[in-house]
Amino acid sequence: MAAAKSSVEKLLELAGQFITKQQGIWEHEDWEAFLSKAGALGMPMDDECKRNLGNILEAGKYFYGIMPQAPAGKKVAAAKKAPKK
Repeated sequence: MAAAKSSVEKLLELAGQFITKQQGIWEHEDWEAFLSKAGALGMPMDDECKRNLGNILEAGKYFYGIMPQAPAGKKVAAAKKAPKK
């Protein structure tokens, strides 16, 4: 059985999903929507938390821009059925 994700893991996963979905580009409205989702995870929305969360997103944007993108997934061939006897 897999262990439940910690709050930090959930927050970093949310940040990664945001950066990827936005393709490393976002507007202020996108940032505010992201803050709302982060707040729903229980993160306090004080200035220090917002600043550090912004730093996480900016670092993720940097890595998004320099890392190779994952290749499109290959379609898996359908399994052949055994002939009926």
